[in-house]
Amino acid sequence: MSIIYAFLGMYFMYSLPIGAGDEGLFIADIEFINRHGWFNAIKKGISVPHSILAYPLSLIFEPFIALRLLNIILLVILYGYFYYRNKPTVTFFIYLTFFIGTCKVFFMGTNDSLFVVCLAIFFNEVHQFNLNKTWGQSLALSVLLICIFTRALIVMYLPAVLICLFYIYRIKGFSKRGYVIPVFAFMVFMLMNLPAIAANGKLSYDRKSPPEDVNVSWAQRQYLAQLMVNEGKLSNYQHPSFKATQDYVDKNGERSLPKTLFQGVLFNPILTIKEFFKDAADILKYGTRQLGLILIIVLGYLMQRMLKRKIFDFENSIPIALLITIAAFALIIISFIELRWFVGIFISTIVFYTFLEQTNKTSKLMSKLNLLTITLLMIYGTVK
Repeated sequence: MSIIYAFLGMYFMYSLPIGAGDEGLFIADIEFINRHGWFNAIKKGISVPHSILAYPLSLIFEPFIALRLLNIILLVILYGYFYYRNKPTVTFFIYLTFFIGTCKVFFMGTNDSLFVVCLAIFFNEVHQFNLNKTWGQSLALSVLLICIFTRALIVMYLPAVLICLFYIYRIKGFSKRGYVIPVFAFMVFMLMNLPAIAANGKLSYDRKSPPEDVNVSWAQRQYLAQLMVNEGKLSNYQHPSFKATQDYVDKNGERSLPKTLFQGVLFNPILTIKEFFKDAADILKYGTRQLGLILIIVLGYLMQRMLKRKIFDFENSIPIALLITIAAFALIIISFIELRWFVGIFISTIVFYTFLEQTNKTSKLMSKLNLLTITLLMIYGTVK
């Protein structure tokens, strides 16, 4: 049933107009490379690793087909990786396939899929180390580098990544030989990013730039959106136009809105605290719709370990990474949360939950309740 549900999700996403959402941005990237070359494209700002993979396919297919085909290939690679690396149970693939059907990031032509697959592999290699297995240090650090050069969103994951690396360092899990390929990959990516670094002083990323006739940022637009939602002047999950944002700044002064996401955290501490708890609740609510009871069970397991003062056990690294990621997004993002940001860590949460089932660290009753919940969610989602 989860396979049917995933195909329904694919059908729904493929029925959307070509270029819907952020897909149009990546179609434009391929067209820009064709017209102006790689040097100018990187200088302008593109997702370099993603473009390297998508561009050859675009020489055979239309850009939107190439982008979507790449994501399906990445999805197959992810399934193959888990099959050969983890030797998981059938229920793991049921959970994963259900989740893929709900998150749908693999069915649109954006760089989300590459970021997600690499992040999931990194966290899974950490999990393998948890199980006292040989962890692929070279693979883990290489895919982490791909994440870093693919999306600026990696900044939000840095606390979770660093805690995992700290756990491994604490148990002396690093070897000198495991740095060879990652160091080489880092040098290659840095060389490719030189046009962007020279022109803009930073790495090449896709950016949804505001119109040239306004002098406001995306962060200001997002912050104003939350203010207007709270005042009842705007529907939730909506943004004011850039012109409306510019008008607000012109009327109230340049300091009326924070210019960056991180400035927004301290801009109005009371609002930040309120939005933190609201966003955290939304993540748990909508995360449960995507994962069934898995999210609650894994976090509950972590709380149980904390009460037993076993917080520093290496086994806790993935649940802690999950908790830190939720907290980071809830704290820093003042406007509404997008669940596609969590796909990488949510896949890792499924892996960890399967481990809890296999080692009888969660009751059979909870496992049955989770399967029942997922079944009901699939029925509900299919009808909707």
